[in-house]
Amino acid sequence: MVLQKIKESKKDYLHLLLLADPDVGAIERYLYKGDLYIYKDADTPVAAAVLYPLKDGQCELKNIAVLEELQGKGIGTEFLKLLMKLAAEKYQYMMVGTTSQTEGFYKSLGFEYSHTIPNFFIDNYPEPIFENGIQCIDMRCFQIKL
Repeated sequence: MVLQKIKESKKDYLHLLLLADPDVGAIERYLYKGDLYIYKDADTPVAAAVLYPLKDGQCELKNIAVLEELQGKGIGTEFLKLLMKLAAEKYQYMMVGTTSQTEGFYKSLGFEYSHTIPNFFIDNYPEPIFENGIQCIDMRCFQIKL
């Protein structure tokens, strides 16, 4: 597996990014100001993520997605650990906003709860979003010192 930064033709990876964020408009708001990374198995992209620069030595993981057929095999964990190592060269902290359904993934990697943004998914997405049959309403935010 190889980590690669994508500088051009970022839209070519929308199919991956849409697995984690179902709204093209939302993705486009951060895709071009952030750094897009893909994780490749041979020549096949199997995961994608966007690191978005924030103030005060922080970045935000805006999106991380693994091909559905490869989820649950540790690829996302391996990918995020590489991203954290890479981000540590430039940033002191990484932030992430997620749902209660996926927060355990981040906690398992050392992220700590920061705050909640009430009604985020209702206020910022045109259609309801569901994970594991549960509607996403509030965004739960976590951070880690890199």
